[in-house]
Amino acid sequence: MLIPTLKNVKTITDMRENALGLLKQVENEGLAYIFHRSKPKAVILNLNEFILLQELLEDRRDQSEAEKLFKVKRGKGIPLEKILKKYV
Repeated sequence: MLIPTLKNVKTITDMRENALGLLKQVENEGLAYIFHRSKPKAVILNLNEFILLQELLEDRRDQSEAEKLFKVKRGKGIPLEKILKKYV
């Protein structure tokens, strides 16, 4: 869940006093928001969630790059048969 709730919000004090418990909660819940003086300061993500986000970002970057390349004007090209005759 991406919305801070009582269940997934922790403070700096919580983190300091029970780091292993916080890590276990993150492992089970997926993430935890860390607040300091009633303001959000960080998010701790489950490693699997982080990997998934990295893969999604990479896919989106690849898609964006492909869209840019698709718009690039290309020449007539060389038929594959001509290339194969030269190298085979």
